[in-house]
Amino acid sequence: MRKRRVNMLVCAGVCAVLLCGGLSGCGSAEADDEMNQERDEATEKTLEEAADVQESVDNMSEKSGDSDGESEAGQEDASAETSIDEPVSLEGLGISILGDSISTYDGWIPEGFNVFYPFDGELTDVSQTWWKSLVEETGMELCANNSSSGSTCSGDSLSIDDPMFGCSDGRLSFLVGSQGRLPDVIVIYMGTNDLLKGVPIGDNDGTKLVEEGDVENFSDAYCLMLDKLASYYPTAQIFCCTLTPIGDWGTDQPFVIFENHLGLTAEDYSDQIRVIADSKGAAVIDLYHCGITIDNLAEMTTDGVHLTLVGMERVKEKVLVALQDTL
Repeated sequence: MRKRRVNMLVCAGVCAVLLCGGLSGCGSAEADDEMNQERDEATEKTLEEAADVQESVDNMSEKSGDSDGESEAGQEDASAETSIDEPVSLEGLGISILGDSISTYDGWIPEGFNVFYPFDGELTDVSQTWWKSLVEETGMELCANNSSSGSTCSGDSLSIDDPMFGCSDGRLSFLVGSQGRLPDVIVIYMGTNDLLKGVPIGDNDGTKLVEEGDVENFSDAYCLMLDKLASYYPTAQIFCCTLTPIGDWGTDQPFVIFENHLGLTAEDYSDQIRVIADSKGAAVIDLYHCGITIDNLAEMTTDGVHLTLVGMERVKEKVLVALQDTL
């Protein structure tokens, strides 16, 4: 629009010069020649000025175009920088659980394993467990739930048919799906019974070799368990859950922090899980800080250990975030 207006002004100037020349054509030949010369000079000058103006307008248009391009590019960059990443989709991934009573449910664990839920807890449907809720929400495929009530990580690592020992060959072989599918993800949520039964923690930080047989301390058993899982399921990403706070019946309040006969708490075993997992390259799911505390343990558990529906939801949320952040 600006360029068109300039062109109109230029044309008007040229026409004005020509018009003036035409109206003053009534005189002598000498005067006419002189006027014609002045008219030609005026016309030439006007055309030169118009060319200068046009060049200036073109330059301004180019700069404006560059500015618009830079502005659009800047807006695109800003838009890209402010965009929020979508949560990672877990749909279709195969998941297996290695757990104790907190992860059991009748009909969903191997035959002969010990069941806790729903008979001894407040849950009434499998979808209320942390692991089944996770599977339903994400679209993951449950390969196997290898959980047994009362089981510890420590014990006879060569056992084939006793579900009580998490580091045993028998327990670790039950993580394959019914159609032979190997899990993409293995979540280990064990150690609570090692705490409750007073199994010594030990000092293995994940760098010491462990001999097969009767593994008597928690650290050695946990290390052996991770080494076997890495060997049996080399393509699976392993996640190690720390323990939620475990409570004992109190006097002035429902629960106080539980200490076993060695003076150890859930925090002590959780710290050791974190050290070993970091050493072995496994991911850590920090359930000790999932929102379950000694102050709300009466709401989150039925007995200081086993989770209520609300407690299950807290655990599920923590596991979900960890999977999305890691995978």
